[in-house]
Amino acid sequence: MKFRGLIIGLLLVLVIVYGIFFTKTAKDDKGGLEIMVDKYLESKIKLTEVNLESLSRVILTSATEGEGLPESLDALRRFHPTAGSLPDAWGTKIRYERLSDSSFRLRSAGPDRVFDNGDDIVKDF
Repeated sequence: MKFRGLIIGLLLVLVIVYGIFFTKTAKDDKGGLEIMVDKYLESKIKLTEVNLESLSRVILTSATEGEGLPESLDALRRFHPTAGSLPDAWGTKIRYERLSDSSFRLRSAGPDRVFDNGDDIVKDF
């Protein structure tokens, strides 16, 4: 009898968990799991933006102590040994573009890992 009650209790818990994570809510028509996936994606975007800002500081430090902006991230090895191969939050190498003697662009390919489309994360400095 006790075992049967335990089984029924576990089934009720599973139904509740299913209701919380897999059914859609009236507010935004997304289930709990979909909302969690969206939050995870947002956190990866924010992490990539912070990494781009940090890398820009290394580039600007290099520019003030050296001969201006580097031609590529590989030229920053003296200031940051891994700058030439830093990935974004999805594992894609960050792209550096020198725009002029005083400006540059850092680009992440974004979640789809393909450059030059709508989900790229781009920062101009």
